[in-house]
Amino acid sequence: MKKKRTLAFLLIFTILTSLCGCSASAITIREKRAAEAVTRAEAFWEKQTVRQVGEPVVFSDYEKPFAYALQYPKTGYPVTDARIESIVAELRNAFEQEYLPDENAKGEKQRSSQPIATMYMDYETYLTDENHLSLLLFTTTETAAEGMSPHTPIHAFHFDLTEDKEIPAAELMWKDFTKNASIYTQKYFTSTEPYNKRIFGDYATRLAPDNGYFDRFVFTEEGVLFHFDRYSLFPGDMGTVTLTIPYAAMRTKTPAADERVDAPFSVTGKKMVALTYDDGPNPVHTNAILDVLEKHNARATFFDLGQLVEKYPDVTKREAALGCEVGSHSWDHANFNKLTPEAIKADVARTDAVFQKVLGRSPSSFRPPYGNCDNSRKGYIPLPIYLWSVDTLDWKSRNADAIINEVKKIGDLDGKVILLHGIYGSTAEATAYLVPYLQEQGYELVTVSELVEAKHGEVPENSKIYGYHYFQ
Repeated sequence: MKKKRTLAFLLIFTILTSLCGCSASAITIREKRAAEAVTRAEAFWEKQTVRQVGEPVVFSDYEKPFAYALQYPKTGYPVTDARIESIVAELRNAFEQEYLPDENAKGEKQRSSQPIATMYMDYETYLTDENHLSLLLFTTTETAAEGMSPHTPIHAFHFDLTEDKEIPAAELMWKDFTKNASIYTQKYFTSTEPYNKRIFGDYATRLAPDNGYFDRFVFTEEGVLFHFDRYSLFPGDMGTVTLTIPYAAMRTKTPAADERVDAPFSVTGKKMVALTYDDGPNPVHTNAILDVLEKHNARATFFDLGQLVEKYPDVTKREAALGCEVGSHSWDHANFNKLTPEAIKADVARTDAVFQKVLGRSPSSFRPPYGNCDNSRKGYIPLPIYLWSVDTLDWKSRNADAIINEVKKIGDLDGKVILLHGIYGSTAEATAYLVPYLQEQGYELVTVSELVEAKHGEVPENSKIYGYHYFQ
């Protein structure tokens, strides 16, 4: 009996050892194929370099008959990250469906230890100062017969990190978005080397506004970035072609068809810029700024604190008398993102009351202190909400030359809104130089509301945030 038990035990041990050996072998093959995919992915991953948001997550695996080497971002925002994971899963499923069309093929292909196809993925992320995340996912495939595909499909997605949610691209496409993109793209590619010598076929039809070429985009600091797939407009050796269209060009009124070739990207044809001054009024420095504006017949926008309007009513009245726009900068510079709805309503009412007392009307507009006013709070502010597109950092440098240099280094200021503060002597000194300088460069100095109407053909809306990208 003892001998039989010993033999039985040895038999079971032998079977288990055999099974474990097979399992270990299978895992080794899986890990080996996954590692091979990562090695081949390195060159692909090096091509994408813009990583403004998120830490890379690397997923590599070999599940017969496919291998994967995927890299995508983890942002730290739960809903956004869950959606990115979902998008990756959807793209992975589409890849499998493409290369494994039916169950019969699956049964044949799975017997091989080599993957029939490998999927590679990488990403780029772009972040704006409005907490808008643009995500690009780049995918490509490799097969035994064809090697790694030279064609890299690109997928674009958008997220509001303030509210931690995805934003459909259609909601971000303002009026004439695709029309202006079409006009600019055709003009650029047909007048700029090497594109004008290599563009082929009926590009005008392919680049028509409603042909889908401009539905995939991302927002960058410079403008709206578009990708044009390999072979879509140019020979294959040019690969994927990118074009960044400045925001000023994307925001303009679309010219008539017979004016499109040489039409300037402007509603009025005039160059305009808006100087804006926060945190006043100040009886010394704001008045010095007003002296410059009055001398040169220029206008600006002042975002004043309610408590200082109450303290220096004559300065506020002079701002309005010179044709400047006088808006609210809150009562005492509180961070609106940290206030309750009740506190915001109280601040707005208190500030409005002092404006009514001093000017006989409500403030024309609102600039949130620190630029902080998220979408959950904007509805409590019954005024157009204006941010800026050029920060002079005058509060930091307190140096006129540094302020001037911050403005000059931007280059084209048409349509821009410049952030200054009306409470520093250095800012008043810089203004004395900048106003005549900008006029000599052909710029008309206007208020922010005038800029919105003249450049964008839009009547400013209450509770709407006009942010960084709007004023590009």
